Amino acid sequence: MRRRTLITASFVIATVLQGITYPAIALASDNASVDQNETSNSLVTDQNSNAAEDANTQNDNEQNTSEVSGDSAEAAAVSGKDNSQTSEDAAAQPETANANDSSEASDPSPATPQHGWDQDKTHWYENGQMVRSKFFYDKGTDAWYWAESDGSIARNKDVYTPVSNTDRSHGKWVRFDAAGHMVKGEDYRYGAWYYFDTTTGAMAKGITHVPSNGGKWVYYDLTTGKMQYGERHVNYDKSHTGWYYFDPQTGAMAHDFVYLRNSKKWVYYDKYTGKMQYGEHCINNGWYYMNTTTGALAKGWTNLKNKRVYYDPTSSRMVYGGNIINGRHYFLDPRTGAKYSKQQIVNRLIGSARSQIGKHPDCPGVLAANGGLICPYGPCMSFVWYSFHTAGLDIFLCDGAKTGWPHHNYDWYASRGRVNLSPQPGDIAFWQFGGWATGLSASHAGIVVSVNNGRVRIVDASDGSIAERNAYNGVRGYAHPYYDC
Repeated sequence: MRRRTLITASFVIATVLQGITYPAIALASDNASVDQNETSNSLVTDQNSNAAEDANTQNDNEQNTSEVSGDSAEAAAVSGKDNSQTSEDAAAQPETANANDSSEASDPSPATPQHGWDQDKTHWYENGQMVRSKFFYDKGTDAWYWAESDGSIARNKDVYTPVSNTDRSHGKWVRFDAAGHMVKGEDYRYGAWYYFDTTTGAMAKGITHVPSNGGKWVYYDLTTGKMQYGERHVNYDKSHTGWYYFDPQTGAMAHDFVYLRNSKKWVYYDKYTGKMQYGEHCINNGWYYMNTTTGALAKGWTNLKNKRVYYDPTSSRMVYGGNIINGRHYFLDPRTGAKYSKQQIVNRLIGSARSQIGKHPDCPGVLAANGGLICPYGPCMSFVWYSFHTAGLDIFLCDGAKTGWPHHNYDWYASRGRVNLSPQPGDIAFWQFGGWATGLSASHAGIVVSVNNGRVRIVDASDGSIAERNAYNGVRGYAHPYYDC
C-alpha cells in the first residue's frame, strides 16, 4: 500500500513538472505571443488545481494510513513549491515575449461607432445604430449616400425613393457613383446623357434647362430619363404639348427655323417655348405661314383668308410690292401682301400721277439719285418714271429700267409688241415732235389717266408744269405695261 501511494504521488509530481516546461518550449521555438503564454499559464493553473484536489481527497479518506497521509502531504508540499515557481515563470514570460515581438499590439477601432462610418467604411451609424433604407450626408466627403435595407451602401446604381410607403407612385430616382456619392448635374452612363438636380439629386424627366455651355433646354424621356434627340412629340402637361426638335448632337431644343430632312420641309419652333408653330406668324419683322397640319413653311403662292399672297421660295418670307415672278409682273400690297388685280395696279399708278398735279417735284433729281439717265431736253419721261416709282411700280416700267429719255422707253415696249393706237388707262403715251429728237422714235411722254368715248386724258410734265390735259394730236403710240397678271 505504501509503495502504491508513493508511485501515485511521484506520477502527480512528474505530471505537474511536465506542464511547467510547455511555455518554455513555445517561447524558444516560436517567439510565443502573449496569448500563448496566457494559454500555458492557464494549463499550469488547471494542473495545480487538480493536484491540490487529489491531495485534499487523500487527507479526507478514512481508509488511508498515516503513512499514506504523510506521503500525500509531502507530495502536496512538493507540488505547492513547484506551482509557486511555475506562477513566477509564467508571470515573467509575457514581458520576454513583448520584448522580442517586432510590433506592439494596438487596440482596434470600435466595431459599431456612435456616429459615422464603421472601421471598413462599408456601413454608416447614427446614434450607435446602423442606417438602413435611408439617405445620409457625410461632411467629410461632402456627399449624400443611400443605405440599402441591409445597411450596405448603394454604388453604381439608380435608386427609386417614394414619397412615402403609402404613396409609392410619387417619388424620385437618384443615382450613386462607384464611390457611393449621389450624382448631381449632367452624367453620361449606359450610353446616354442624364441630368440630376443639383440640390436634390432627382433624375430629370421632361423638358429641362441645363446650365452648361451657356445653357440649353433639353428633353429627357419621361420613363428612362435619357436625353432625347431630333423630332419629338411631347404631351405631359398643358405647357408642354406639341412637336419639338432637339439637336442631334447636343440635344439642345431648337428655337428657330429648322429643315427636317426626313420630312423634306422647313418648320419653325417658337423662340420662347420651342414648340412647332402653325398658321401665320410674324417672325423677325417678316410674315410667314406654316401649314396648319404639318407645320411646313409655305413657299410661293398661297391662299389665305380674303387674299392671295406670295412667299419667297427660298426664305419663305412674305413678299411685298412690285415683283417679277416666273416671268410675270405682280404687285403685292405693301402692308398685307395681297396680290393686286390689274385694275388695282392701274388705279395706284393714276393716283400717283394725279397727286403731283400743280407741283414742281424734282423728278429728274430723284431719277438721278436712283442711278437713272437724265434727258437734258425736258422732264417729261422723268415725271413718268417718278409716278411709277412713288407708287412702288418700278418693275412695270420697262422692267425697272431707269432712263429719262422718251425714245428708250418707247423702243423697249415696241420691241416686245406692247405698243398700239388703242389707249387704256395706265398706258404710257408717246409723241415725236421733231427738233432735237429728229431721227428718234419719241420725244415726249405722259400717263393716260382716262379714256371716255374716244377722249383721252393724260397727266404730263410740260411747259414748266405738271397737269392733267387732253392728249396731244399726232400720238406715236400707246405702250401697255405688263399689268395683265
